[in-house]
This record gives sequence, C-alpha cells and structure tokens, in this order.
Amino acid sequence: MRRLKGEDNSFLAWESDVQPQYTIKAVVLDPSQGREPVTRATVRAAIPALVEHVEPLQWQLLMPRLGFGRPWWIARSEIDLDYHVKHATVAAPGGDRELAAVIGDILEADTDRRRPPWQLWYVDGLAGGRVAFVLKVHHAIADGMASLRLLEAIYSTDPEAPLRQSRPGPPTDEQRPALRAWLPMVLRHQGTAALNFPRIITRSVRVAGIMRRRQKAGKPGYAAAFSAPGTRFNAPLTTDRKFAYHTVDMATIKHVGKAFGVTVNDVFLAVCSGALRDFLDRHGELPVETLTAVVPVSMRPPGAETGWGNHVARWNVVLATDIADPVERLRAIADATTTAREVQAERDALLQHDWMEYWPLFWFYSRALPLVSERMTRRPTFSLIASNMRGPQRRLYWAGAPIEKLISTGPVVFPMGLNFTGWSYEDQMTICTLVCGDHVSDPWEIADGLPRALAELAALAPALPESVEKAV
Repeated sequence: MRRLKGEDNSFLAWESDVQPQYTIKAVVLDPSQGREPVTRATVRAAIPALVEHVEPLQWQLLMPRLGFGRPWWIARSEIDLDYHVKHATVAAPGGDRELAAVIGDILEADTDRRRPPWQLWYVDGLAGGRVAFVLKVHHAIADGMASLRLLEAIYSTDPEAPLRQSRPGPPTDEQRPALRAWLPMVLRHQGTAALNFPRIITRSVRVAGIMRRRQKAGKPGYAAAFSAPGTRFNAPLTTDRKFAYHTVDMATIKHVGKAFGVTVNDVFLAVCSGALRDFLDRHGELPVETLTAVVPVSMRPPGAETGWGNHVARWNVVLATDIADPVERLRAIADATTTAREVQAERDALLQHDWMEYWPLFWFYSRALPLVSERMTRRPTFSLIASNMRGPQRRLYWAGAPIEKLISTGPVVFPMGLNFTGWSYEDQMTICTLVCGDHVSDPWEIADGLPRALAELAALAPALPESVEKAV
C-alpha cells in the first residue's frame, strides 16, 4: 500500500465529469519491422505479464473509510483485459488528423475508479500499415518525469529484447487492512501533519517576506494572477474534447535557441504563443493585453532516480501575445522564464508541494479563492497550460518494432481550457493542442500555426558560427 501524496491527491480532488485528469502517452510504430507479430491479439496477450513487471499498472485506488484520511494505492496484479485493453480504427487515409480524432475520443471515454486508472488502446488503420498504442493514465500516477520512466518500463531501447514474461507462481494482491490496523495508520499521518503545520506557516511567512523585499527592490515576479483578459478558452468546460498535434524538428528549435541565446523551453513557449496569437487574430479575438500560462517544471533533483507520482513546481509566465514581432515576443518570454527561475531559486521551492498535504486549506487557496476572484475581476486565474518535456533520447521498441513518434498531452483544468504539451523524442518534438470542443470545434486551426511560428523564428534567426552550429 502507498498513501497518495498531497500533490497526487490533488488530481483526484480536481477531477469531475467535465474535467477528467488523465494524460495520454501515445506511440506510433511500424509492425512490419518487428521480430514478432504486433497485432491486437499479441498485444492483448502481452499485457498481463507487463502489468506484473510495471508496478503502477497494478495500482488501484483504495478510498478512505468514511471519507477520513487520504486515498491509498493498493496493488492488484489481475486485471480485466476487456476494460484495460481497447481497440479503435482510424478513418481513412489514416494520417495525423485521423489519429488525433481518435485520441480526442479516447480522452472523452468514461473510466472507472474501481479499477487501476489506465487503459491501453490498440489503434490500427494508420497509413503504411502502422499502428498506435495510446496509453491513457491518470495524472495521479505520474507527472512528466514519472511518465518518462513509465514509457521506458513498457518499451525497450533494445530491438532484440523479448516481451515480458509472466513470473512463476500465483500473483500476490494487497488487501484492504482491517479497521484496527488502518485507523492507527491514519491517525499517525494526521498527527504528523498537525505537528508539521506550524513549520508550514513559518515557511509561508518567510516566503511572503522574500516576495515583498523583491517587490520593494523593483524586481519582477511571476506573472500576476487575473492579469490576463478572458478568451474563449476560459469558459466553463464540458465533456467534449478536441485534439491536434504537429511534429517539428528539434534541430530547428535548438538552432533558434542558440541563435537568440534562449532555452528550448523558451522557443517552445514562443511557438505556442505565436500559433495562439495567429488563431485569435484571424478570429478578431486577439486581446490588447498579453495572455499568461501556467508552466509545470520538474522539482526532482538532477540525476535522482525518478519515482512515481508528481513532484513539480508551476511557473506563471507571460506569453507576450500582445507583441507582434516574433523575435521580440521570444525575448519577452525568455525574460519571463528567467524571472520565474530566479523567483523559484529565492523562495521555498517545496512550499506549494508541502501545502498540498493540507488539501482542504490548499483547495480553499487554490480553487475557492480564485473562483471568487474570477467572478469579481471577470478574468481567469491564468490563460492556459503549457508543458514541455524532454522525452526518451534513445529509440524505443516493442517486440523489435521501432517507435517512430511519441505523442503526449496533459488535461485541461478550468479556467484553463487550452493545454499545449510538447515532448521531444530523438530528433523531433511533437507539440499537442488539447481544447474543450465547446470552445474550439477544430483545434487544427491552432495546431497548424505551430510549425509556421517555428519557421518564422528560424527565418529570422541569425546564422551561427560553424562550430556552434555543429554543437546544436
């Protein structure tokens, strides 16, 4: 049994029928190059052994008795294959748009909290005989870094590696503990939280002082909440989801970053900003003021073994959508992320993470107060979510079949009804656009602007010395 951390539990607490908190990790592969057949039947047959070896695929939520205490993960090695392994066929001609439509439908599909919170969809009908595996997994299980670990556990970097085999002997499932064992565990956790609470308050006061001193010194801070005007994406959500993506060249992203002295993440945000600005401008909806973004960043120590669950900070940055010039927009975004990095270094970086252990209080601060403020100001907390993740750096395989593309998206969270998610894989980055279908009927109107925005920056980038260009 594993008690959910406060940050993991927040994704369950935020979840509703119109706001499911699942992520997608989809791969496209070529079965013709596999050592073994990659069919719906062979994939289904391989899943039980995979579940035995990949720990979080066994996890099922154990909700607290009488609503007292935090949920737990409990291991269940036997799964219902009819529920967890699904099948879909894309429409002809089986390209990116048709696959994206299926992924959008998968994001709408109902899920059952009484089962381990994941499903794997085998999607056929893709052009060239290719297939896609679309893994839908609850965000409470994994953030970006943990999702990378999950992918590396499911797939292999060795084309000769065999598929997992079931372990000998009967599986061992965890059982709900008896009340006499469970109640003392809960009381110990509650007691520890109570003892730590004064230190949380002290740390919060210290951080408030740091922020006040920074403000008095005239230094910029995070993008302010409720500073951005509302757009169509900030309306109430429905169950409808629309999804699109484009794959762009990582070498071009790195070239632009080197040429302008900014990071890959800065270029990613500028590309998203440019595509969004173009979409709003075409529809006569571009605000005079800049939009803002919540940008998740990993808080796991460099080089540390990646655990499961979530461990992220959230930067609040301007997207400079009010700036027409692409280079000036990129520089403004780079200034904003530099400020965010400085603020994170100065303040208690783990404070928000630790506050989530006190969920009722954190909910009041993070959800209840913003809802009141949104009604008073008629502005969203922030405009959208934008997340960029460095994915696998080596080619992945399933039964020897090479994985050619990695597609990933996180959920939308009201009032941020637009999510940009970028994952790199080998020499490319796939940038995904997820929206509520009631806000945007065709997300390709936004996504098609992504490669155009990158090409525009690349065309304006100064040439690099040959030695620097080779390093990129």
